[in-house]
Amino acid sequence: MTLVAGMRHAVDALIGSDAVERIARTGHFDADQIELVRSTFFGPGACGAPGGPWEPFRHAHMRLPDWFEHGLDPLGEAYAEQQRRLWRLVAGVDRDYDVERDEKEADVGQVDPVRFPGYYVRRDPGAVEAASEHVIATGMLLKHCGLRPGDWALEYGAGYGQTALALARLGVHVDTVDVSATFCNHVRRQAEFFGVPLTAFDGRFGDAPRPDQRYRLVWFYESFHHCLDFQKVVRELPKLLAPGGRVILSGEPIAERSYAAVPYPWGLRMHSEVVAVVRRQRWFELGFTEDFLFELFANAGFVVSRIDCPPSLFGRMYVCEYRPKRASFRLQWMPPQLADAWAEPHGDGRWTREVSTWPIERRDVERLVELELENPLPIARNLEIVAGGEPLRVTLRAQARTRVGVAVAPGACRLEVRSLADPPARWWQTPVTYRPGVVVHALGAPDGSAS
Repeated sequence: MTLVAGMRHAVDALIGSDAVERIARTGHFDADQIELVRSTFFGPGACGAPGGPWEPFRHAHMRLPDWFEHGLDPLGEAYAEQQRRLWRLVAGVDRDYDVERDEKEADVGQVDPVRFPGYYVRRDPGAVEAASEHVIATGMLLKHCGLRPGDWALEYGAGYGQTALALARLGVHVDTVDVSATFCNHVRRQAEFFGVPLTAFDGRFGDAPRPDQRYRLVWFYESFHHCLDFQKVVRELPKLLAPGGRVILSGEPIAERSYAAVPYPWGLRMHSEVVAVVRRQRWFELGFTEDFLFELFANAGFVVSRIDCPPSLFGRMYVCEYRPKRASFRLQWMPPQLADAWAEPHGDGRWTREVSTWPIERRDVERLVELELENPLPIARNLEIVAGGEPLRVTLRAQARTRVGVAVAPGACRLEVRSLADPPARWWQTPVTYRPGVVVHALGAPDGSAS
């Protein structure tokens, strides 16, 4: 090494040391430090035991660049383009994202997809515990999928297809779709070895592998967060479902509320490990908030519920049912931000606040929905109900329970219940910290289905 080169190396090491100390102290790093984050994460011994080279970065997050604009419509093109620009910055490329080029599987060398698929090939100290996360997630899906032998199911982004294989060995006809030809070949080899009804198709999210087939289950495991075109895909999902079918998301980075790793309704995740992987692999690693995801699926006609799995977050599931029968508002799961607009349960319903909103299916034609309402108070309540058009004024008599038809305007995606006056405090046995409205028991179409 020459003297000049040695001096440069020493300067770089000093600068890098200062940056590492600052990241460890603040828990944040900037875009000009992405390469430092990448080289440390993929460096020797970086992801090992606490105290290794990766430790100062382990819980750090990247700060958004100065040009990033908050407040854009998360369903709009300007928002999506800003996320594509952010991906180009993190990935370190000056070109458009291309799913076939940028979602290639990681190079893990020679693979035996029958004896050692996926996590079975690991031999590091954390291998057994890591495998348990996936085994738990598979068990959760088997428990809650609602399938029987002979049913049809479809998995998008199947990878090595271990859950798909488990279902196929139980007699379920399973199709998988993956953009990776390598993963599709791994699934085919397993299907041939076990002699089970498991078929892999090369394709993208939303593709219909069998145009005339409808599925009792469509699921995503650790894959939906690679779907940049998720709005289009979610709108297409109902066409793939058999009557009574459901969509399940599992093992996905879905946050209860926005935070440093997902500082927006949806977008590229800013956690240090994710940033390092995006810089190296060029994958589009998305994250979502529960409120955004709930409304996204609701606008496509789904009712979403969350099934928790205390032993592992990998097993947490979001079950999306398409136009089910009416469900109790008391039992209906609500993501945190949506729940903030509602008050406590009452009977099989839930109190509204001064203004309470609920996401509904977006359609291109006007339609009628039905609200089941109750006023438990000994005084009449005046309401306005809005669903994209003119407000519907309703007077609900004291201690009355009734159903109200509401016209939903074309393109409307939310229904809003407004209470026009506060009841006297003397009608409440305990103090309340909000302006109470009425009780909503159910929302659905006049034929009894959900809306």
